[in-house]
Amino acid sequence: MTTNDEGAPVTTGRRARPAAGVGRGGRPTPAGWAFTFFMLAMMLTTVSLRSGAFEVPDSTLLAFTVAAWAPLLVRTYRPLLALAGTVLVESAHLALIPVVDPDAVQTVAMAAYQPVPLATLAAAFTVASRYPRRTGWVAGIGAGVVLGMVAMGTRPQSLFATDVVMVNLVMIATAVGALVAGRHDRIAHEAQEREDEKERAVIDERLRIARELHDVLAHNITLVNAQASVAHYLLRTDPEAAARALQNITTHSERAIDELRATVGLLRHGPDHAEGAGAAGDDRLPPVPDLDRLDDLVAGFRTAGAQIDLTVTGERRTLPPHGETAVHRIVQEALTNATKHAPRSPVRVALRWSPDDLQVWVANAPPVETGRRRPAPGTGHGLIGMRERALAAGGTFRSGRSADGGFVVAATIPVAATTLHDTPDARPDRADETTEEPTR
Repeated sequence: MTTNDEGAPVTTGRRARPAAGVGRGGRPTPAGWAFTFFMLAMMLTTVSLRSGAFEVPDSTLLAFTVAAWAPLLVRTYRPLLALAGTVLVESAHLALIPVVDPDAVQTVAMAAYQPVPLATLAAAFTVASRYPRRTGWVAGIGAGVVLGMVAMGTRPQSLFATDVVMVNLVMIATAVGALVAGRHDRIAHEAQEREDEKERAVIDERLRIARELHDVLAHNITLVNAQASVAHYLLRTDPEAAARALQNITTHSERAIDELRATVGLLRHGPDHAEGAGAAGDDRLPPVPDLDRLDDLVAGFRTAGAQIDLTVTGERRTLPPHGETAVHRIVQEALTNATKHAPRSPVRVALRWSPDDLQVWVANAPPVETGRRRPAPGTGHGLIGMRERALAAGGTFRSGRSADGGFVVAATIPVAATTLHDTPDARPDRADETTEEPTR
Protein backbone atom coordinates (compact mmCIF):
# COMPACT_ATOMS: atom_id res chain seq x y z
CA MET A 1 0.00 0.00 0.00
CA THR A 2 1.32 3.45 -0.87
CA THR A 3 0.87 6.69 1.04
CA ASN A 4 0.19 10.25 0.01
CA ASP A 5 2.32 13.31 0.81
CA GLU A 6 0.75 13.51 4.27
CA GLY A 7 1.52 9.87 5.10
CA ALA A 8 -2.06 8.64 4.76
CA PRO A 9 -2.62 5.31 3.03
CA VAL A 10 -3.72 5.47 -0.59
CA THR A 11 -5.79 2.63 -1.97
CA THR A 12 -5.97 1.55 -5.58
CA GLY A 13 -9.15 3.56 -6.07
CA ARG A 14 -7.45 6.74 -4.96
CA ARG A 15 -4.88 6.49 -7.78
CA ALA A 16 -7.42 7.51 -10.41
CA ARG A 17 -6.73 11.21 -10.17
CA PRO A 18 -3.10 11.60 -9.10
CA ALA A 19 -2.17 10.60 -12.65
CA ALA A 20 -3.67 13.92 -13.72
CA GLY A 21 -2.13 15.70 -10.79
CA VAL A 22 -5.32 16.05 -8.80
CA GLY A 23 -5.90 14.88 -5.26
CA ARG A 24 -8.41 15.42 -2.49
CA GLY A 25 -5.78 16.55 -0.02
CA GLY A 26 -4.67 19.72 -1.86
CA ARG A 27 -1.00 18.90 -2.18
CA PRO A 28 0.12 18.13 -5.72
CA THR A 29 1.65 14.74 -6.32
CA PRO A 30 4.82 14.27 -8.39
CA ALA A 31 2.54 13.39 -11.30
CA GLY A 32 0.70 16.65 -10.62
CA TRP A 33 3.84 18.70 -10.91
CA ALA A 34 4.75 16.82 -14.09
CA PHE A 35 1.32 17.62 -15.55
CA THR A 36 1.64 21.29 -14.62
CA PHE A 37 5.03 21.72 -16.26
CA PHE A 38 3.89 19.65 -19.25
CA MET A 39 1.21 22.28 -19.76
CA LEU A 40 3.90 25.00 -19.77
CA ALA A 41 5.82 23.10 -22.46
CA MET A 42 2.62 22.70 -24.49
CA MET A 43 1.78 26.40 -24.22
CA LEU A 44 5.29 27.49 -25.25
CA THR A 45 5.24 25.07 -28.19
CA THR A 46 1.86 26.17 -29.49
CA VAL A 47 2.64 29.87 -29.18
CA SER A 48 5.83 29.30 -31.15
CA LEU A 49 3.86 27.61 -33.93
CA ARG A 50 0.88 30.00 -34.03
CA SER A 51 1.92 31.41 -37.42
CA GLY A 52 2.17 27.97 -39.05
CA ALA A 53 5.98 27.75 -38.71
CA PHE A 54 8.25 27.72 -35.71
CA GLU A 55 8.94 31.27 -34.56
CA VAL A 56 10.29 32.41 -31.21
CA PRO A 57 7.51 34.53 -29.60
CA ASP A 58 8.21 38.13 -28.75
CA SER A 59 8.63 39.22 -25.16
CA THR A 60 5.02 40.42 -24.79
CA LEU A 61 3.51 37.19 -26.07
CA LEU A 62 5.96 35.18 -24.01
CA ALA A 63 5.06 37.18 -20.89
CA PHE A 64 1.32 36.56 -21.45
CA THR A 65 1.98 32.87 -21.98
CA VAL A 66 3.92 32.47 -18.73
CA ALA A 67 1.39 34.66 -16.87
CA ALA A 68 -1.50 32.48 -18.06
CA TRP A 69 0.37 29.36 -16.94
CA ALA A 70 1.48 30.70 -13.54
CA PRO A 71 -1.92 30.21 -11.77
CA LEU A 72 -1.64 26.48 -12.52
CA LEU A 73 1.07 26.29 -9.86
CA VAL A 74 -1.67 26.60 -7.22
CA ARG A 75 -4.35 24.65 -9.04
CA THR A 76 -4.30 21.83 -6.46
CA TYR A 77 -4.21 24.21 -3.50
CA ARG A 78 -6.80 26.72 -4.76
CA PRO A 79 -8.50 25.34 -7.89
CA LEU A 80 -11.10 28.10 -8.23
CA LEU A 81 -8.46 30.79 -7.72
CA ALA A 82 -6.27 29.17 -10.39
CA LEU A 83 -9.21 29.04 -12.81
CA ALA A 84 -10.03 32.68 -12.19
CA GLY A 85 -6.38 33.63 -12.78
CA THR A 86 -6.09 31.75 -16.07
CA VAL A 87 -9.38 33.18 -17.36
CA LEU A 88 -8.32 36.70 -16.42
CA VAL A 89 -4.90 36.48 -18.13
CA GLU A 90 -6.21 34.69 -21.21
CA SER A 91 -9.04 37.20 -21.55
CA ALA A 92 -6.43 39.96 -21.54
CA HIS A 93 -4.46 37.98 -24.10
CA LEU A 94 -7.48 37.83 -26.41
CA ALA A 95 -8.18 41.53 -25.99
CA LEU A 96 -4.62 42.86 -26.27
CA ILE A 97 -2.56 40.49 -28.39
CA PRO A 98 -3.29 40.90 -32.11
CA VAL A 99 -4.07 37.90 -34.29
CA VAL A 100 -1.47 36.45 -36.57
CA ASP A 101 -1.17 37.44 -40.22
CA PRO A 102 -4.78 37.70 -41.49
CA ASP A 103 -3.73 35.90 -44.65
CA ALA A 104 -2.81 32.91 -42.52
CA VAL A 105 -6.02 32.95 -40.49
CA GLN A 106 -7.93 30.90 -43.06
CA THR A 107 -5.42 28.06 -42.83
CA VAL A 108 -4.49 28.14 -39.18
CA ALA A 109 -7.50 29.82 -37.59
CA MET A 110 -7.18 28.14 -34.24
CA ALA A 111 -3.52 29.15 -34.04
CA ALA A 112 -4.67 32.76 -33.84
CA TYR A 113 -5.55 32.24 -30.17
CA GLN A 114 -2.61 30.12 -29.04
CA PRO A 115 -1.79 29.40 -26.31
CA VAL A 116 -5.37 30.29 -25.31
CA PRO A 117 -7.25 28.35 -23.90
CA LEU A 118 -4.74 25.66 -22.76
CA ALA A 119 -4.25 27.09 -19.25
CA THR A 120 -7.99 27.44 -18.77
CA LEU A 121 -8.51 23.85 -19.94
CA ALA A 122 -6.16 22.54 -17.23
CA ALA A 123 -7.70 24.74 -14.54
CA ALA A 124 -11.29 23.85 -15.52
CA PHE A 125 -10.40 20.15 -15.48
CA THR A 126 -8.91 20.52 -11.99
CA VAL A 127 -11.97 22.31 -10.61
CA ALA A 128 -14.40 19.78 -12.10
CA SER A 129 -12.40 16.84 -10.77
CA ARG A 130 -12.06 18.24 -7.24
CA TYR A 131 -15.35 19.99 -6.51
CA PRO A 132 -18.98 18.77 -6.43
CA ARG A 133 -20.46 18.26 -9.88
CA ARG A 134 -22.63 21.39 -9.83
CA THR A 135 -19.74 23.64 -8.75
CA GLY A 136 -17.42 22.15 -11.36
CA TRP A 137 -19.90 22.62 -14.21
CA VAL A 138 -20.85 26.16 -13.20
CA ALA A 139 -17.17 27.16 -13.01
CA GLY A 140 -16.29 25.46 -16.30
CA ILE A 141 -19.23 26.89 -18.22
CA GLY A 142 -18.58 30.33 -16.75
CA ALA A 143 -14.93 30.21 -17.80
CA GLY A 144 -15.81 29.12 -21.34
CA VAL A 145 -18.50 31.79 -21.70
CA VAL A 146 -16.20 34.57 -20.48
CA LEU A 147 -13.46 33.63 -22.95
CA GLY A 148 -16.03 33.28 -25.76
CA MET A 149 -17.58 36.70 -25.10
CA VAL A 150 -14.18 38.41 -24.90
CA ALA A 151 -13.10 36.75 -28.17
CA MET A 152 -16.31 37.70 -29.95
CA GLY A 153 -15.97 41.29 -28.81
CA THR A 154 -12.33 41.73 -29.75
CA ARG A 155 -11.61 39.31 -32.59
CA PRO A 156 -12.70 39.42 -36.24
CA GLN A 157 -16.08 37.91 -37.05
CA SER A 158 -14.32 35.56 -39.42
CA LEU A 159 -13.01 33.76 -36.31
CA PHE A 160 -16.49 33.06 -34.91
CA ALA A 161 -16.05 29.32 -35.51
CA THR A 162 -12.78 29.49 -33.61
CA ASP A 163 -14.60 31.17 -30.72
CA VAL A 164 -17.12 28.31 -30.61
CA VAL A 165 -14.36 25.70 -30.73
CA MET A 166 -12.56 27.43 -27.87
CA VAL A 167 -15.69 27.39 -25.68
CA ASN A 168 -16.32 23.76 -26.57
CA LEU A 169 -12.79 22.81 -25.57
CA VAL A 170 -13.33 24.32 -22.13
CA MET A 171 -16.61 22.38 -21.84
CA ILE A 172 -14.87 19.15 -22.85
CA ALA A 173 -12.15 19.66 -20.24
CA THR A 174 -14.86 20.24 -17.62
CA ALA A 175 -16.68 17.09 -18.69
CA VAL A 176 -13.50 15.01 -18.50
CA GLY A 177 -12.82 16.35 -15.01
CA ALA A 178 -16.38 15.51 -13.93
CA LEU A 179 -16.00 11.97 -15.29
CA VAL A 180 -12.74 11.51 -13.40
CA ALA A 181 -14.38 12.79 -10.22
CA GLY A 182 -17.35 10.49 -10.73
CA ARG A 183 -15.12 7.48 -11.25
CA HIS A 184 -13.11 8.34 -8.17
CA ASP A 185 -16.26 8.73 -6.10
CA ARG A 186 -17.59 5.37 -7.30
CA ILE A 187 -14.32 3.67 -6.44
CA ALA A 188 -14.24 5.36 -3.04
CA HIS A 189 -17.87 4.39 -2.43
CA GLU A 190 -17.18 0.77 -3.33
CA ALA A 191 -14.11 0.76 -1.08
CA GLN A 192 -16.19 2.21 1.75
CA GLU A 193 -18.85 -0.44 1.22
CA ARG A 194 -16.19 -3.13 1.47
CA GLU A 195 -14.90 -1.61 4.69
CA ASP A 196 -18.45 -1.41 6.06
CA GLU A 197 -19.01 -5.04 5.13
CA LYS A 198 -15.86 -6.05 6.97
CA GLU A 199 -16.94 -4.03 9.99
CA ARG A 200 -20.38 -5.64 9.94
CA ALA A 201 -18.77 -9.08 9.73
CA VAL A 202 -16.61 -8.29 12.76
CA ILE A 203 -19.63 -7.02 14.71
CA ASP A 204 -21.65 -10.10 13.75
CA GLU A 205 -18.84 -12.34 14.92
CA ARG A 206 -18.58 -10.47 18.20
CA LEU A 207 -22.33 -10.82 18.73
CA ARG A 208 -22.11 -14.50 17.90
CA ILE A 209 -19.35 -15.02 20.47
CA ALA A 210 -21.28 -13.00 23.06
CA ARG A 211 -24.43 -15.04 22.39
CA GLU A 212 -22.63 -18.36 22.71
CA LEU A 213 -20.87 -17.39 25.92
CA HIS A 214 -24.06 -15.98 27.37
CA ASP A 215 -25.99 -19.17 26.65
CA VAL A 216 -23.30 -21.39 28.14
CA LEU A 217 -22.34 -19.40 31.22
CA ALA A 218 -25.69 -17.90 32.22
CA HIS A 219 -27.35 -21.33 32.27
CA ASN A 220 -24.75 -23.11 34.36
CA ILE A 221 -23.97 -20.20 36.68
CA THR A 222 -27.70 -19.91 37.41
CA LEU A 223 -27.83 -23.57 38.39
CA VAL A 224 -24.68 -23.26 40.49
CA ASN A 225 -26.16 -20.25 42.27
CA ALA A 226 -29.41 -22.10 42.92
CA GLN A 227 -27.59 -25.16 44.30
CA ALA A 228 -25.38 -22.94 46.47
CA SER A 229 -28.51 -21.35 47.97
CA VAL A 230 -29.96 -24.79 48.67
CA ALA A 231 -26.73 -26.01 50.28
CA HIS A 232 -26.51 -22.93 52.47
CA TYR A 233 -30.12 -23.32 53.56
CA LEU A 234 -29.80 -27.06 54.39
CA LEU A 235 -26.26 -27.09 55.76
CA ARG A 236 -27.36 -27.18 59.42
CA THR A 237 -30.75 -28.88 59.18
CA ASP A 238 -30.04 -31.58 56.56
CA PRO A 239 -26.29 -32.09 55.97
CA GLU A 240 -26.87 -34.97 53.54
CA ALA A 241 -29.13 -32.86 51.30
CA ALA A 242 -26.61 -30.03 51.52
CA ALA A 243 -23.84 -32.44 50.45
CA ARG A 244 -25.92 -33.48 47.44
CA ALA A 245 -26.43 -29.83 46.53
CA LEU A 246 -22.68 -29.24 46.77
CA GLN A 247 -22.08 -32.28 44.57
CA ASN A 248 -24.51 -30.83 42.05
CA ILE A 249 -22.48 -27.61 42.10
CA THR A 250 -19.45 -29.65 41.09
CA THR A 251 -21.45 -31.39 38.37
CA HIS A 252 -22.77 -28.16 36.91
CA SER A 253 -19.35 -26.53 37.10
CA GLU A 254 -17.81 -29.40 35.14
CA ARG A 255 -20.64 -29.21 32.64
CA ALA A 256 -20.08 -25.48 32.26
CA ILE A 257 -16.41 -26.13 31.48
CA ASP A 258 -17.33 -28.81 28.92
CA GLU A 259 -19.88 -26.61 27.20
CA LEU A 260 -17.47 -23.70 27.22
CA ARG A 261 -14.90 -25.89 25.47
CA ALA A 262 -17.54 -26.94 22.96
CA THR A 263 -18.44 -23.31 22.35
CA VAL A 264 -14.82 -22.35 21.81
CA GLY A 265 -14.51 -25.20 19.32
CA LEU A 266 -17.67 -24.08 17.56
CA LEU A 267 -16.39 -20.52 17.27
CA ARG A 268 -13.00 -21.63 16.00
CA HIS A 269 -14.03 -24.30 13.53
CA GLY A 270 -17.75 -23.94 12.87
CA PRO A 271 -20.65 -26.28 13.67
CA ASP A 272 -19.74 -28.94 11.10
CA HIS A 273 -16.31 -29.48 12.62
CA ALA A 274 -17.68 -29.58 16.14
CA GLU A 275 -20.41 -32.01 15.18
CA GLY A 276 -17.93 -34.29 13.45
CA ALA A 277 -15.57 -34.27 16.39
CA GLY A 278 -18.34 -35.21 18.79
CA ALA A 279 -19.53 -38.03 16.54
CA ALA A 280 -16.02 -39.38 16.26
CA GLY A 281 -15.73 -39.61 20.02
CA ASP A 282 -13.11 -36.92 20.35
CA ASP A 283 -13.10 -36.06 24.06
CA ARG A 284 -11.24 -32.85 23.42
CA LEU A 285 -14.28 -31.32 21.74
CA PRO A 286 -17.66 -32.21 23.33
CA PRO A 287 -20.63 -32.43 20.98
CA VAL A 288 -22.60 -29.33 20.15
CA PRO A 289 -25.87 -29.12 22.16
CA ASP A 290 -28.76 -30.70 20.27
CA LEU A 291 -32.14 -32.32 20.85
CA ASP A 292 -30.58 -35.52 22.21
CA ARG A 293 -29.22 -33.55 25.14
CA LEU A 294 -32.51 -31.94 26.16
CA ASP A 295 -33.23 -34.61 28.77
CA ASP A 296 -29.88 -33.94 30.44
CA LEU A 297 -30.60 -30.23 30.29
CA VAL A 298 -33.96 -30.61 32.01
CA ALA A 299 -32.49 -33.01 34.56
CA GLY A 300 -29.89 -30.46 35.50
CA PHE A 301 -32.56 -27.87 36.27
CA ARG A 302 -34.56 -30.41 38.25
CA THR A 303 -31.58 -31.10 40.48
CA ALA A 304 -31.65 -27.40 41.33
CA GLY A 305 -35.26 -27.73 42.50
CA ALA A 306 -37.08 -26.61 39.36
CA GLN A 307 -40.43 -28.20 38.57
CA ILE A 308 -40.33 -28.90 34.86
CA ASP A 309 -42.86 -30.84 32.79
CA LEU A 310 -41.42 -31.87 29.40
CA THR A 311 -43.69 -33.26 26.69
CA VAL A 312 -42.88 -34.20 23.10
CA THR A 313 -45.62 -34.87 20.55
CA GLY A 314 -45.55 -35.84 16.90
CA GLU A 315 -43.10 -37.84 14.83
CA ARG A 316 -39.55 -36.60 15.12
CA ARG A 317 -38.03 -35.14 11.99
CA THR A 318 -34.48 -34.23 11.04
CA LEU A 319 -33.46 -30.67 11.74
CA PRO A 320 -30.34 -28.99 10.36
CA PRO A 321 -27.47 -28.93 12.90
CA HIS A 322 -27.90 -25.22 13.54
CA GLY A 323 -31.62 -25.81 13.99
CA GLU A 324 -31.05 -28.42 16.71
CA THR A 325 -28.57 -26.13 18.44
CA ALA A 326 -31.11 -23.29 18.26
CA VAL A 327 -33.83 -25.43 19.89
CA HIS A 328 -31.48 -26.56 22.67
CA ARG A 329 -30.28 -23.02 23.37
CA ILE A 330 -33.80 -21.55 23.29
CA VAL A 331 -35.08 -24.11 25.80
CA GLN A 332 -31.96 -23.65 27.91
CA GLU A 333 -32.26 -19.86 28.02
CA ALA A 334 -36.01 -20.00 28.69
CA LEU A 335 -35.48 -22.37 31.63
CA THR A 336 -32.61 -20.20 32.89
CA ASN A 337 -34.87 -17.15 32.85
CA ALA A 338 -37.65 -19.04 34.62
CA THR A 339 -35.21 -20.21 37.30
CA LYS A 340 -33.89 -16.68 37.85
CA HIS A 341 -37.11 -14.71 37.67
CA ALA A 342 -39.71 -17.22 38.83
CA PRO A 343 -37.99 -19.69 41.18
CA ARG A 344 -40.16 -22.53 42.51
CA SER A 345 -42.77 -21.85 39.83
CA PRO A 346 -43.68 -24.84 37.64
CA VAL A 347 -42.47 -24.73 34.06
CA ARG A 348 -43.97 -26.49 31.04
CA VAL A 349 -41.83 -27.36 28.03
CA ALA A 350 -43.61 -28.65 24.92
CA LEU A 351 -42.06 -29.79 21.64
CA ARG A 352 -44.60 -30.30 18.86
CA TRP A 353 -43.40 -31.96 15.68
CA SER A 354 -45.19 -31.45 12.38
CA PRO A 355 -44.17 -32.49 8.86
CA ASP A 356 -42.78 -29.00 8.21
CA ASP A 357 -41.37 -27.74 11.49
CA LEU A 358 -40.84 -28.12 15.21
CA GLN A 359 -42.79 -25.85 17.54
CA VAL A 360 -41.07 -25.05 20.82
CA TRP A 361 -43.12 -23.74 23.72
CA VAL A 362 -41.80 -22.91 27.21
CA ALA A 363 -44.11 -21.34 29.78
CA ASN A 364 -43.63 -20.69 33.48
CA ALA A 365 -46.22 -19.82 36.09
CA PRO A 366 -46.13 -16.50 37.94
CA PRO A 367 -43.30 -16.07 40.47
CA VAL A 368 -43.91 -17.58 43.92
CA GLU A 369 -43.57 -15.07 46.72
CA THR A 370 -40.89 -16.39 49.05
CA GLY A 371 -40.01 -13.24 50.97
CA ARG A 372 -36.52 -13.25 49.53
CA ARG A 373 -35.01 -10.33 47.73
CA ARG A 374 -36.29 -10.11 44.19
CA PRO A 375 -33.67 -10.72 41.49
CA ALA A 376 -32.30 -7.76 39.59
CA PRO A 377 -33.89 -7.01 36.20
CA GLY A 378 -32.29 -8.76 33.26
CA THR A 379 -30.47 -7.08 30.41
CA GLY A 380 -32.70 -8.52 27.68
CA HIS A 381 -29.70 -10.17 25.99
CA GLY A 382 -31.21 -13.61 26.52
CA LEU A 383 -34.37 -12.80 24.58
CA ILE A 384 -32.32 -11.16 21.85
CA GLY A 385 -30.12 -14.24 21.60
CA MET A 386 -33.12 -16.58 21.38
CA ARG A 387 -34.68 -14.50 18.64
CA GLU A 388 -31.43 -14.37 16.66
CA ARG A 389 -31.01 -18.14 16.91
CA ALA A 390 -34.55 -18.81 15.74
CA LEU A 391 -34.30 -16.40 12.82
CA ALA A 392 -30.86 -17.70 11.83
CA ALA A 393 -32.39 -21.19 11.59
CA GLY A 394 -35.12 -19.83 9.29
CA GLY A 395 -37.80 -19.89 11.97
CA THR A 396 -39.86 -17.49 14.08
CA PHE A 397 -39.79 -16.35 17.68
CA ARG A 398 -42.20 -14.74 20.11
CA SER A 399 -42.15 -14.08 23.85
CA GLY A 400 -44.25 -12.20 26.35
CA ARG A 401 -46.39 -12.21 29.46
CA SER A 402 -49.26 -14.63 29.77
CA ALA A 403 -52.68 -13.69 31.13
CA ASP A 404 -51.96 -15.26 34.53
CA GLY A 405 -48.74 -13.28 35.01
CA GLY A 406 -46.34 -15.95 33.83
CA PHE A 407 -44.04 -15.83 30.87
CA VAL A 408 -44.17 -17.63 27.54
CA VAL A 409 -41.46 -18.30 24.97
CA ALA A 410 -42.53 -19.74 21.61
CA ALA A 411 -40.41 -20.56 18.58
CA THR A 412 -40.86 -22.44 15.33
CA ILE A 413 -37.88 -24.10 13.65
CA PRO A 414 -38.45 -25.46 10.12
CA VAL A 415 -37.30 -28.91 9.12
CA ALA A 416 -35.78 -27.46 5.94
CA ALA A 417 -34.05 -24.07 5.79
CA THR A 418 -36.31 -21.25 4.58
CA THR A 419 -36.09 -17.52 4.04
CA LEU A 420 -35.64 -15.59 7.26
CA HIS A 421 -38.93 -14.23 8.51
CA ASP A 422 -40.61 -13.23 11.71
CA THR A 423 -44.37 -13.03 11.36
CA PRO A 424 -46.90 -12.83 14.18
CA ASP A 425 -49.00 -15.73 12.85
CA ALA A 426 -46.22 -18.30 12.53
CA ARG A 427 -46.08 -19.48 16.15
CA PRO A 428 -47.67 -22.07 18.48
CA ASP A 429 -51.28 -21.37 19.37
CA ARG A 430 -51.34 -19.31 22.52
CA ALA A 431 -54.27 -16.98 23.12
CA ASP A 432 -52.78 -15.43 26.23
CA GLU A 433 -49.40 -14.61 24.65
CA THR A 434 -48.56 -10.99 23.98
CA THR A 435 -46.33 -9.56 21.29
CA GLU A 436 -44.45 -7.36 23.74
CA GLU A 437 -41.11 -8.51 25.05
CA PRO A 438 -40.36 -7.33 28.60
CA THR A 439 -36.74 -7.03 29.58
CA ARG A 440 -35.58 -10.33 30.92
